[in-house]
Amino acid sequence: MAAERILLTGATGYAGGTFLDRFVKSEDAAIKAITIDALTRTDDVEQKLKEAYGDRINTIRWAGLTDLEFIENTASSYDIVVNVGSGFFADGAKAFVKGLARRVRPKAPAPWILHISGCTNLGDKPITGKAYPGRVFDDTNSRATYDWCKEEDERTPYPQRTAEIGVLTLADELGVNAVSLNAPAIFGEGTGLFNKQGIIVPVLMRYAVMKGYGFKLNDTANFDWVHVEDLADAYILLIKLILERYDRGIGHIPSGKDGILHPSVGRVLQTEIMERCLDACFVDGVLPREDTPKEKTIVQKGLQEIADDVTAGMLDLAESGWAGNKAMTGTVLPKLGWKPRHLEEAWAKEFHDELKASKEGRRGYIFDSCVGRKE
Repeated sequence: MAAERILLTGATGYAGGTFLDRFVKSEDAAIKAITIDALTRTDDVEQKLKEAYGDRINTIRWAGLTDLEFIENTASSYDIVVNVGSGFFADGAKAFVKGLARRVRPKAPAPWILHISGCTNLGDKPITGKAYPGRVFDDTNSRATYDWCKEEDERTPYPQRTAEIGVLTLADELGVNAVSLNAPAIFGEGTGLFNKQGIIVPVLMRYAVMKGYGFKLNDTANFDWVHVEDLADAYILLIKLILERYDRGIGHIPSGKDGILHPSVGRVLQTEIMERCLDACFVDGVLPREDTPKEKTIVQKGLQEIADDVTAGMLDLAESGWAGNKAMTGTVLPKLGWKPRHLEEAWAKEFHDELKASKEGRRGYIFDSCVGRKE
């Protein structure tokens, strides 16, 4: 096996930190032989990473996904880029592809970029635009997903979708192999050193705790879900296949315009997530309070109000996330050997774990302030 150089973005993030932790601690022979290089921004982060992972990690200082010349020059020295830092910066993500393209030459190892994206790319617009009830994106026909996303982004640009389509399109043009894991709702406690929390369940749990009730924009919004460790393992599996196969995964792992894969394990309505948050709060005794409904209640809300309360005013994200149909079927990764370990039992347990984490101060807000207590 040729010596491989792997570059990671997102070492301090939820998905990226979990990936790094599981990669470094893997007992797989192919993985144990590799030192991973991580892009970082501060001395304290670098020190903490080195203290935890020793010589399994090198750190490289950067300014972030806006430093395009640095990204391109740096990526040109690597065989695999694992971009799990953010899926919302199209120019930065494409700069990694341009750097990898410098390595495309006869008899050289084919470079890969493993990108992260998200299910809101797939959401319909049942309030302000067109609804697609019952539609399910299946990654056995990833080209159809790509085509729809490209056409939709031309009509209504959305940064995360723009980045995903941009990476896959440019990679095909430049001869770089690219796969995008279009992730559903990610749950579970992260195992990285820094950010350990997801988004969907924490956001809805915080809303329930603060308001004393849940919200909905409609009755059809849905999410697929995956545990953060299983998502990390999907990236590790792809790396193993690239390292160990004689063809470096080319033709085996779908790539480019055929490379949108869905690491999906289960599916749930948004109202069901809200119900489980309320169930956990009522069982724990956090709810009801004197100023909140005495029964578990989900209130119909308007799009602008939820955008302001939950998504920092971003209407497109609020609608695709909290009203949209984003159903996906993930067939390809299990065929490649992916075996998620966190199933329905773990999903059910998540809500009690999340409430406990917020009460213990392990989330980005002060729990007591949410329930009207003095800090």
